[in-house]
Amino acid sequence: MFMNTGLFEPGKTKTERKFIQQAVKQSQRLDGRKSGESRDVQLTFGGEYGSVIVALGNTKVMAQVTCDMGTPTTSRPNEGKLQLFVTLAGVSYLDLAQKTHDKRSLTLNSLLERTFRTSRCVDLESLCVASELHVWCLRVDINVLNHDGNLYDASTIAVLAALMHFRRPDVTFTDGELRTYAEKERDMIPLLFLHYPVSVTYCIYTSNFQPFVDPTLLEENCADSTIILSFNSYQELCTLNAGGTVPTDVRTIMQCARNAANRCKAMVAFIRKSLDLDEQQRLQGGTNKYAGMLGLMAKSSQQLSFKTLMKGDQKQQQQHKSEDMDLEVEAKPSLKLEEVETEDVENDQPAQEEQQQMDASGWLPQEPELEPTIDLTKQGPGKPKRKRTKANKKKQQQSS
Repeated sequence: MFMNTGLFEPGKTKTERKFIQQAVKQSQRLDGRKSGESRDVQLTFGGEYGSVIVALGNTKVMAQVTCDMGTPTTSRPNEGKLQLFVTLAGVSYLDLAQKTHDKRSLTLNSLLERTFRTSRCVDLESLCVASELHVWCLRVDINVLNHDGNLYDASTIAVLAALMHFRRPDVTFTDGELRTYAEKERDMIPLLFLHYPVSVTYCIYTSNFQPFVDPTLLEENCADSTIILSFNSYQELCTLNAGGTVPTDVRTIMQCARNAANRCKAMVAFIRKSLDLDEQQRLQGGTNKYAGMLGLMAKSSQQLSFKTLMKGDQKQQQQHKSEDMDLEVEAKPSLKLEEVETEDVENDQPAQEEQQQMDASGWLPQEPELEPTIDLTKQGPGKPKRKRTKANKKKQQQSS
């Protein structure tokens, strides 16, 4: 018997679509958020370097970074390798149908590769030990523990946090011998980054063309169009994915891009703060005894929230915005006075120019070579331009 996959995933039935469209028409969401408000992001670092769990609402993603020594490619002999692998084994309703499972994993994997590999966020040349012989090969495993919408944003945050948290062992290559040092012998070395990309997802509906950020699974499946933007900490666009039935306007895309750039910059600052807190905890000896998944699920692991850590920065941004608004309001009357002054100056300009012309007759050189250049600017009736003479010659030739 054929099993319909749409019955197992929320947001696929007609009644759910109608309900979400009516709620969006009134600019309301089921969890009480506004259209431009995103869910809280929580980070949990494991005992090993490079193990992170990201919770975006009820969406939970685990990322684990491992490294191994390998041989480089012939096209890029001085660069290391970065590989991404996505597994959706934690999502129960996607396991019922193999088509849906494979499609979601392939699309998510391709988007992550575009964000991190194609944009070249990691400095792969620093992973080279010996040219054409030995390079570091990084492998990032992304395991989806629970899917409640906006899986791509949670995965990008998890991958970036795992790569920034990862440390590789030190290696020396002398006289054709490769030696790797343990953590007790030498300190572990962090990865080098060229930029830090983070993605933001928007959904657009036919009932309301206003974009909704960070959609849940029900909102994501009922949406008519989606816009995925990836920015780095320098507010530079890395990737742009847009598709659906609703036509997107340039204004909506620019509006989404501005908000996404600010969101990505704040997210990178949050990851850096959380890494500093984790490093302080490690120096104090408060790391987990267990490694891998057990270390992340242990109660001793510290869970860091975006809203709690970034409260001060958000208040400062709001204060700067209010100060900018006050400055704009105060600047309006001064602009009017400047306009009045500019008008008076413009009215006085012809008199000043006449005075300058009268005074300049005494010190200007009276040479015969300069006289034709001055007369050409005046364009007298007896001295037409060269362009006019050429045009007249062409007309005479055509008439003849």
